[in-house]
Amino acid sequence: MDTEIEILGPMAVRCAGTVHHLQSAQARVAFARLVLAGPEGVTRDELADVIWPGELPPTWASALRTLVSRLRTFMAPLPAESTNPLAKLGGRYVLALREDVLVDVEDATRSVTAAQEAFNTGDVTTAARLATRAADRLRLPFLSEHEGDWIAGWRERLTECLVTALEIASRAALGSGDHARAALLAEEATARAPERESAHRCLMAVREAMGNRGEALRAYQRLRRYLAEELGVDPSPETEAAYLALLGPSSPAPSGAPGAGPAAGHRPVPFIGRRQEMATLAGAWARAARGRRQFVLVTGESGIGKTRLLREAGAAMAAEGGLLLVGRCDENAMIPYQPLVEALDSYVASSPDDPLDAVCPSARSPLRLLLPSLGGPCAPGELPEQPVLFAALTQLLLAAASERPCAVLVDDAHWADPQTVELVRHLLRTTAGARLCIVVAARNDLPTSAQRRLRTGLDEAMLRFEHAGDGAEVVLGGLDLAATGTLIHELVTRTGTGTGTGTGADTAARLVRRAYTRSGGNPFMLLEMLRHPAGLYAAPPAVARLVAAKQAAIGHDATRLLQVAAVTGPSVAFDAVAGAAGLDVLAALDALETLLQVGILAEGSQHPDRPAVYEFRHDVVRQVVDEQVSDARRRHITSRQRQVPGPRKPTAHRLSHTGGEQP
Repeated sequence: MDTEIEILGPMAVRCAGTVHHLQSAQARVAFARLVLAGPEGVTRDELADVIWPGELPPTWASALRTLVSRLRTFMAPLPAESTNPLAKLGGRYVLALREDVLVDVEDATRSVTAAQEAFNTGDVTTAARLATRAADRLRLPFLSEHEGDWIAGWRERLTECLVTALEIASRAALGSGDHARAALLAEEATARAPERESAHRCLMAVREAMGNRGEALRAYQRLRRYLAEELGVDPSPETEAAYLALLGPSSPAPSGAPGAGPAAGHRPVPFIGRRQEMATLAGAWARAARGRRQFVLVTGESGIGKTRLLREAGAAMAAEGGLLLVGRCDENAMIPYQPLVEALDSYVASSPDDPLDAVCPSARSPLRLLLPSLGGPCAPGELPEQPVLFAALTQLLLAAASERPCAVLVDDAHWADPQTVELVRHLLRTTAGARLCIVVAARNDLPTSAQRRLRTGLDEAMLRFEHAGDGAEVVLGGLDLAATGTLIHELVTRTGTGTGTGTGADTAARLVRRAYTRSGGNPFMLLEMLRHPAGLYAAPPAVARLVAAKQAAIGHDATRLLQVAAVTGPSVAFDAVAGAAGLDVLAALDALETLLQVGILAEGSQHPDRPAVYEFRHDVVRQVVDEQVSDARRRHITSRQRQVPGPRKPTAHRLSHTGGEQP
């Protein structure tokens, strides 16, 4: 390409190895106007308005003719379809350049479009190269010595294009694992366009991928404060959904900003089923919005979708104008009252006004000692007494709920310490007339979970508010067969997730049945199997880690009983496995109850004249345990089973290590 027009930065025309410059500032702005007008051209008045953006001089018409004449002389060497590229056609000045003349502004915008297309197809290398090249061009100033409406409009368009390029480059860097570069690009995007929510979502995703959830939350808070102060609006539902996504654990394989596409990590998983559960939460939210405080306890086993349900419900609440306050419990929390402090600190950090103005003076000092945005938290021993803290936090929450209906979402509440749950119960007791909905999610498959929930007080709190019609418990079970089929169809046809098996019409029904049987409808286990290269017959490492964590907590006797059951088959008779495990009746019953409690086994069909039968809730869990049993222990279990009188299932019924099912 022999000719290139550079409008950005120092204006220049490069033609046949020679660089040409326009010395007159008026000539430069006129040249830019003509180049960017393209074949449509500009009228005499439009050109004059750009050259003299204020009041036109008395002799502007003759001055314009002189300027156009000088431009014709300057443009004469440029390749054009006619003798001189600048012509007057139908009362309009038209710069008719050949198609092979490159204009830097047009090239940059085309590069951004191509970078987005490459990113959408997963080509992060090409996306990064094109977006970086475009950003390098677009950072240059546009007619810095001029002002006017036309120039301001183009500067706004070019800034928008630059920020898009920075976002794409950041997401591409994130997809390739260069977190530091991704962070720099995302920070630049938010600095250049502080009102642009997609840039902040990109930064949130980068910070979360770097393992810095606090910085990700602060990025959201800065955006929310800016929108409130400068524009008087709230973040969009998409941004609120990205904020809610920070509620869950960090992903080991980040996928970039929300809506970033398939460049890295797993593609978005569709939200399938859960209509009744969402309806329960929607009903609670509607009552809370009318001024009747609500409490919803969401329970279920690991991987069943509690966090996802909270995210989807929270996004729906935000879409209806709700204020979302999100917190999460950690097993070893470093901050007193962690989930409520996180939730309220987010409100304080993003509030455009001083939130302490809404509480009484006696509550301000405790809040400053507790909330990070106000200077806290101080050492636990320096905190005021519990009644003082509770009163201050209650006032702040009521102030938030007085602005608009408020949802407090607390995840992983099974790790909550007694003081945190006592604070939740205090808030529920003292906010009856507030537009407030508190949603708490907790696992119900932990060893001694009944005692844990009893200790934390969740059961007692639920009993009181459920009885009054202000509370509900949502118990999440596995997806049913139809929902499992829908999820598989969406993943296979819409997102391209592999299954490791054929997906033709003749195998689709078998695939769904196998997936349902293997996972028990648990979305986490189902997705891990679908993503595994070996497909549904594999025992995914993530599932194996989950099972190992459960085994580590159930005790020696329960582990022995579990190993015997896994070797025996999908369903087992209690008497047979208890005898083969070498446990007496009481020890075997205790072990069985533990396995039922942690959700590994479930009661099968019972008959009064036959031994009690129990089944694995997830066949993939049985496979994981079975594959961990050594050959020596397997022979020992088989030998013990032969010595146990009565009917038993053959020990050879199990999935082999190669993935096939043995007879």
